[in-house]
Amino acid sequence: MNNEKENVIDHETENDFVPEDDFRMSESIDESGFRTDRFRHYWSNRKVAVAGISGVLIVAIVGFWGWYFLLKGEQGRPVPPPRNTSFGSSSGGDEKIPAGEQIITLTEDQLKAAGLKIVAVGETFDNSAVTETTTGVVKANEYEETPVITQVSGVVKSLNADLGRYVRRGETVAVVSSQEFAETQSKYVSLRAELDEAEKRYKRALELSDISEESRNELDRAEAALKAAEAKLTETRSNYERAKKLVEIGAISRRELELAATEIRVAEANAAEAKNRYERSKGLLKINPARRNEIDQFLTRVRNMESDLASVREKLLVLGMPRQRINSLRSSRQISADLAVPSPVSGTITERIANRGEVVSMNGKIAKVTDLSTVWVIGQIYERDLGRMRIGSGASITTESYPEEVFRGRISYIDPTLDEKTRTAQVRIEIQNPNQKLKIGMYVNVAYASLGGSEKTAPLVPKESVQNIGSQRIVFQATDDPKTFVLRPIRIGRETDRFYSVTEGIFVGDRIVADGSFLLRAEFLKTNPVVF
Repeated sequence: MNNEKENVIDHETENDFVPEDDFRMSESIDESGFRTDRFRHYWSNRKVAVAGISGVLIVAIVGFWGWYFLLKGEQGRPVPPPRNTSFGSSSGGDEKIPAGEQIITLTEDQLKAAGLKIVAVGETFDNSAVTETTTGVVKANEYEETPVITQVSGVVKSLNADLGRYVRRGETVAVVSSQEFAETQSKYVSLRAELDEAEKRYKRALELSDISEESRNELDRAEAALKAAEAKLTETRSNYERAKKLVEIGAISRRELELAATEIRVAEANAAEAKNRYERSKGLLKINPARRNEIDQFLTRVRNMESDLASVREKLLVLGMPRQRINSLRSSRQISADLAVPSPVSGTITERIANRGEVVSMNGKIAKVTDLSTVWVIGQIYERDLGRMRIGSGASITTESYPEEVFRGRISYIDPTLDEKTRTAQVRIEIQNPNQKLKIGMYVNVAYASLGGSEKTAPLVPKESVQNIGSQRIVFQATDDPKTFVLRPIRIGRETDRFYSVTEGIFVGDRIVADGSFLLRAEFLKTNPVVF
């Protein structure tokens, strides 16, 4: 019996795997402990193999992600921080949130009672970029500043140019009462009436011109003879074409075709003679010489008056009178001394020069309209950094008015002159400002991409959104389900009066709970007590 047991053990050491039937057979050999040894030996081999494969997979995954993040770092793109992280205690305590993603779901009544306010995670400069920023001031884009000018001298009757007011192109900014404008309209009405009268006289002179009756009769006879000759010529040509077709089929003789051709030549000669007679009769038509001179005088007067009227019309257009109003101006009752001064562009009133009741001269400025959809930021750059600055490179702007937002623009100008005292040069940055958040004169902080600080940013969250659970700082992130929220552990960085910058745990643009986060914390702790 002992010999059999030794043989079986030797057989097992020579083979890494024992078939299931053999394993069962060996179990029946000895019930005193042999089955237990066989079982442990079999599964220990299995565990070693699985552990080896798992280790290889883990090493491969870690190596791939390390290579991926290293490659992204080399390309200058920021690597987002991990989201699902349970950070340890910063004070060295043992308190911690349960592992894994923590979710809290409210009922309808709880959601209504909580009065939650959802906000988007903002963006700000991180701690390293703050030390690299310089100051700047917001200015209007001077290329988009347009003055509102009156083309006539007069008195400002009304003014609709309050500072900061938005006006559209063509909208009336002011009304100027001008005697010059009224006189120009009066002259236009007078010239238009005189032109109408001159045109009537010219037409009447043409109708009354004396034409010789004898010459008129001869012209009429010549015209009738010409029409008859042309009709005969058309008929003979048609007969000739028909005769050609009949000759081809043998219906008529060749002589009949020749006769048709002769008739065409005769008809052509008669038509030519009739046309000559008609032209001669027209030339002999006599008009009274005295009447001819009168007609010429009327025509010259009409042409001169048309020129004068066109000149006055153009002047009214330059003064700002609408084309439709000029076309309808025919009576002195339509004359008005009030001239509406429209805005030449759409934009914001940034300067008001005249007031109601003031006298303005021709080409005088009334106000200034600026398109604030783009603004300039005039920043400073130290002399040592000028070599790295380039026109067209990026820049990022932050301001205390909007601490959770970063504005991005491009450098459009670098001042070639240095300030002797500060050893800095001014840099002009052009920024899109569609919502006009950036106001003229606002102080800002500037970071330049060419100096490496433009993209050194971090998420920014309101202080009321951050809660403490144990020794960890957390925020509650909103999901697509309005009743469900995810607990996100975070690390905070720089602190301001109302915000925390975040170094890990959440991304810019994520939606989190601000007002009401304390109630969510209380509900979470009811079902998820902190582990000590």
